[in-house]
Amino acid sequence: MGFRCGTGEPDCSIYKEGQGCGRVHADSDIAGVGILVPLVSTSLVNLTIGVLGHTLSVLRGYDDNAIDGWISRKFQSLSILRIDDEHKRFWRPIFEKVVLLLSDYQLLFGIAVLIAGFWKHCDISTYHFSLVVDLAWFSNTHMTSLSILRCYLRERPTLRNWRVTIMMLMGAMMLVALALVSTHDWNVNLSCPVQCLFDKQKRDFSITYPYYIAIIIHYGTSIWRVYSTQRFDRFFLQYPREKLQKIVRRAKRTNSNASSNTRQTTAAAATFTLNWFLALGIRCYLAVAAILGSLTISLYYDIAWFALGLKSILQIRQFAVLNMDGDENELSFGQIIPVLLLASIVLTFKEVYSGTTSTPNSLEQTRIYTDLSVTM
Repeated sequence: MGFRCGTGEPDCSIYKEGQGCGRVHADSDIAGVGILVPLVSTSLVNLTIGVLGHTLSVLRGYDDNAIDGWISRKFQSLSILRIDDEHKRFWRPIFEKVVLLLSDYQLLFGIAVLIAGFWKHCDISTYHFSLVVDLAWFSNTHMTSLSILRCYLRERPTLRNWRVTIMMLMGAMMLVALALVSTHDWNVNLSCPVQCLFDKQKRDFSITYPYYIAIIIHYGTSIWRVYSTQRFDRFFLQYPREKLQKIVRRAKRTNSNASSNTRQTTAAAATFTLNWFLALGIRCYLAVAAILGSLTISLYYDIAWFALGLKSILQIRQFAVLNMDGDENELSFGQIIPVLLLASIVLTFKEVYSGTTSTPNSLEQTRIYTDLSVTM
């Protein structure tokens, strides 16, 4: 795969003999609690804001899709989940800015951990590289920001374009990482140097094929939403809806005009059947389009991504319990910064909340000054 160590090539003789590679040395800077807790916390806060914002109809963009609109109306029909427009306008910028900042943390963390894994491939075990891939996979919950901030990013094209560029960089790195782990004996050689498995020429991409599909679909549909798609919607959504309405009207008219004449009745029945299949095909197409374009489904897909990613991390860390020398739960120097960044959740919320609460006073003062100037 192009990864070589030169003079620092690890000893792969034991791996080649199929005898295993002994025990793994702990590296808390990769797999320590101080690395995991900030990442999980920021992801959990983002998803919580997404669910609350959607449930309370605080976030924008959830009324452009049939599925989103239907679910939003169901939520709002419950009086306990209904809030007035003034509170929505107050909480909306808070939610948007907190999600944006925490998603930046997840995005940069994912890129950083992948770069570190590629850079240290001559020195780390297969177990630790697996954890690197799992952490990067888990950090892809930053994609939640594209669902929550669709309207926000559309209004800021420069910010959107930079963010999408960085996301695509991380997506490309994830695809490379998945290619590297596409070997049958990966999970049975977790204690071996990862470079030994990189040197294998034969790879089976059927192992990681579902992950490739998941990443491509998730990145593609999420990035597509933050761009204006009026021409696309006109051709691929509005036109099929108009075509469906015409087919339904024509089928009703043909059915009502059918006479008792056998030939006319047979022709009408054939036309009706053809229109029925066309209508069914268009309805299925629109249903799939609604699912792919639904921010609600994307949000709950991110929740499933979060759950599966966390499960994968916890499962692979169980390997360390019986096969590791040292303690990866020990707080080391490399974990200090991530732990301190955990405080950014509280500080970010406080800063944005304070800025928002001061805005009404400023607006009120501006209105008063305007009124006075008009009076004078």
